[in-house]
Amino acid sequence: MTPLATLPMYDWPEIATAQTAFWGAIRDGLRARRIAAPEALSQGTGWREPGLVFSQTCGWPWASTYRDALDLVATPVSALPGCDGDTYSSMVIVRADAPFDTLADLRGARVAFNGMESQSGVHTLREAVAPLGDGAPFFGQGILSGAHRESIRAVARGAADCAAIDAICWAMAQRFEPVDDLRVIHCTAPAPALPFVTRRGGPVAALRAALEDAIAGGYGEPVFVHALAEPDAARYDALIARVVDAPPLF
Repeated sequence: MTPLATLPMYDWPEIATAQTAFWGAIRDGLRARRIAAPEALSQGTGWREPGLVFSQTCGWPWASTYRDALDLVATPVSALPGCDGDTYSSMVIVRADAPFDTLADLRGARVAFNGMESQSGVHTLREAVAPLGDGAPFFGQGILSGAHRESIRAVARGAADCAAIDAICWAMAQRFEPVDDLRVIHCTAPAPALPFVTRRGGPVAALRAALEDAIAGGYGEPVFVHALAEPDAARYDALIARVVDAPPLF
């Protein structure tokens, strides 16, 4: 069984070197504990690969699809705007010159989203707009972008009216994207942060210890991981319950 490690959730090129260093510290910590670990990160998710040692996933797909394949290791804590302890929110963004000031103003608008399984891009927004509707879809059109960064760009160029962007991706965009023509009109309800995971039956204790060492060594801060919290499966399951009665976005 070939060991595999991935970090697919915030894999922007600008932080690739920092992600490599973060994984290198974790890898060395695992090897010091006699756990086989790959030399480098792989592309993709690998969430059903039998050799998966380490990855990170969105809370929604873990609760809805992958809980049989992935064990929770830790919930990251990020000291960024829109993050509170081991939770994060999404920023609902529009163009600065758009005639939208509240969520209610967005009824019938075009919404860009990164993927239907995204908590931060879809389901948190379903929860936010559900009280504003009559049980019908709130938005007039959905535009699949494939990634938060592409959703930001779609709004910036006017191809979409709005998008809900993970707080960490929004912080990254403020560093690496031209966002002066965009503004935030709403911050969604907090959700547990995207968990670090391993394959079912994987080295949870060794990973947790290696992660703690990497953060103590300063390798977490460049990838927006400032501490760890104990993961709680029930909190991720609750994400699904929060929108059980909410209609589709569009």
